Amino acid sequence: MKPVLLIECGAAETIGALTLAGEIVKLFFAPARGDELAPRAPGHGDIVLGRIKKSAPALGGAFVDIGSNEEAFLPAKSGAALHEGASAIFRVVRPALGGKGAILDADWRNALPEALAAALAKTEGAPRLLSLGADSAVMIAVWAQPFGSASIVVNRAETKAALAASGISSVVDEGVGDAPDIEEAIAQSLELEAPIGDGAHMGFAETAGGVVVDIDAGGASNAARKPNDRVNERAAQRLFRELSRRSVGGRVFVDFLPPSSAAARQRLLGALRSQDIAIYERRLGKLAPDGVLDLTAPRRDLSMLERATEWFGDEAIVAGRRLTLDWTAKRAVAAIEGRLRRQPRQRIRLDAGDDLLEYLEQKQQWRTRLIDRYGARLEFRRQQRLPPRRFDVAEN
Repeated sequence: MKPVLLIECGAAETIGALTLAGEIVKLFFAPARGDELAPRAPGHGDIVLGRIKKSAPALGGAFVDIGSNEEAFLPAKSGAALHEGASAIFRVVRPALGGKGAILDADWRNALPEALAAALAKTEGAPRLLSLGADSAVMIAVWAQPFGSASIVVNRAETKAALAASGISSVVDEGVGDAPDIEEAIAQSLELEAPIGDGAHMGFAETAGGVVVDIDAGGASNAARKPNDRVNERAAQRLFRELSRRSVGGRVFVDFLPPSSAAARQRLLGALRSQDIAIYERRLGKLAPDGVLDLTAPRRDLSMLERATEWFGDEAIVAGRRLTLDWTAKRAVAAIEGRLRRQPRQRIRLDAGDDLLEYLEQKQQWRTRLIDRYGARLEFRRQQRLPPRRFDVAEN
């Protein structure tokens, strides 16, 4: 079945949702259309103009200044033969993560539509982010290409025109954000557990050394004969879609329930190998007799947890992390926009604390876009009863 890429151009953010059989299996995030020139760190798929700072033959590449805090690294196998001090254009294969600089690739033209590649082919003024200012919807369409050829559906006519100018075809459906519900998928991708039926679930724990996925039978243990094998089979069907939606990469350890026999273990391996590699690229390791599997996936981007949260003591959705103010503000604006769209005659109110309202005050363009699209049917109200970085959206 051919995937469908939904592009929701919201007032505060542009979101891409890659769907397969109606299920969201991958999420992409970019600035709202109109905010593309706002300063930001280079991310996966961005095009940068960098300057070679130092060759590193022992490491198999060179360090590159791309204008960010950390120097990027260009592997020699990327195909670039450049001397120290030379400027060139690169694609960010992996952004700076965990205190390590970005990883670059010199083969950037093939990843872009011809019109966009020509517009970005500027070799003066290094180092800088060349794709700063590139249309957000176009960039999301580019980032989704490695996951297979997808039909593209957008929620605004001007977005279709921008894609067409880069040679990308799409259709318009104003209800993109509602079916399937993109915000619900975003929230689910941050949950520590994902249900797999009959009370069984997967538990996710991201650590500095890798990601651990625990398969828990829960209530399914009483549901069938040889329940471990049944639960493992369902988990195998869901595992890679969940990892993809959570944007998890690197080393992943999956603790399946102990298979009932050697034959059951082989069937589990077969079920894992049969899953679409395009949705979640990975290399499977060994599956131990007790059900522990290790696998490796390319780490090309921030995980959803890293994107949405920051370190903050003990107040967190996971130990040591809390939702960032920017993330919370964007979710609030998306919630308002969804209600305004679904209830065209109703006034909508956002209740929030000082921290969130002060942040939204700094982003007046988001409120202006909401009013331009839906009229002045919204109100922001200070509500001290709400804890920091929390909000309510209600009818006024």
